[in-house]
Amino acid sequence: MSTTLEAMRAAPGLSDYLADVEELLDRSVAGHPGLVAEIGAEALTAGGKRLRPMLTFLSAPPGRESSVAAGAAVELVHMATLVHDDLIDGASVRRGKAAAWSAFGADAARATGDYLFARAFSELTADGDLDGVATLAEASLGLARGEAMQRRQQHDPDTTVDGYLERCALKTGKLFEAACLLGGGSGDYGRLLGISFQIVDDILDCAGDSVETGKIPGTDLRDGTPTLPLLLAAQEDEFVRAAIAGGPLEGVLVRVAATGALERANEVALDYARRARESLGGVPRRAELEALALAVVDRSG
Repeated sequence: MSTTLEAMRAAPGLSDYLADVEELLDRSVAGHPGLVAEIGAEALTAGGKRLRPMLTFLSAPPGRESSVAAGAAVELVHMATLVHDDLIDGASVRRGKAAAWSAFGADAARATGDYLFARAFSELTADGDLDGVATLAEASLGLARGEAMQRRQQHDPDTTVDGYLERCALKTGKLFEAACLLGGGSGDYGRLLGISFQIVDDILDCAGDSVETGKIPGTDLRDGTPTLPLLLAAQEDEFVRAAIAGGPLEGVLVRVAATGALERANEVALDYARRARESLGGVPRRAELEALALAVVDRSG
C-alpha cells in the first residue's frame, strides 16, 4: 500500500496540501503547552499514512479549494481514537512504540485523547466551518457507538457478520465518510472504503502483519474481539469458537488460516472496495480514488 500512496502523492497539489495539514497539526497540538501537548506530539510523530486528509483533498469538487483545517481536524479525531482505543484495549504498543497510556499513565492518555478531540473541533470553528463541525460531530458519535458495540460483542462467537459489519461502518467507516464529506465529495465512497479498510486490518491481525496495523499480531483474538476472519473460522472450527469466548489461544491463528477464513474475508473486503469504486460516478479525481480503493485491499507493500 505504501508504494501506491507514494505514487498518489504525485497528484497535482496533494503533496503541498498534506505538508500544510502537517504544519497545522503541529501548531494545533502545540497550542496549549503541557503534558497532553507533549503526548499528542508523540502521537503525531508515531507514523500513519494520513489517509483521511488525503481523502479530504481528493474529494474536493472542481473549483473548490481543499480545506487544510478539515484535513487536520479529521486526522486529529483519528489520532484521539487511537490513544483512547489503546487505553481501552490495554494495548501497550502502537507502531513499535509504547502506547501513550503505557508510557505516561491512563489518566494522561485519557486527557490527551480528549485534548486531540477538542483541537479537532477548534480548527474547524476557527475556519468558520459550521457544517464541518456537524459532520465531524456525527462521525464522532458513530465512533462512540461503534466502540460500545464492540464492548457488547466481546467474547461472543455468536456475533453475526452483519453485526460485525455494522461495527466496522461505525468505528472506521464513519470517519472515512466524514473525511470525504468535509472535502465536498461522496460519503458513500468513504463509508464503503472504511469498511473494506477495517476488514483488511482484521485479516492482517490474524496473519501476523503488524507493519500495516500498528498493533501486535493476534491482538483481536487475545481481546476476544470477534472480527470477520475469526467469525468465519469459528463457523467451522470449535477451537476457534472457544478461543473467541475466552478459551485457550495457543495455535488458534494457525487453525484460522487453515479454514480458509482469511481468503473468504478478503473476498468481502474486495467487494466493499468494488462498491466504493462504483459509487464514485464522474468525480474529477476518480482515477486516484479508485487506486486508493484498490490499495486498501492490497497492503503488501
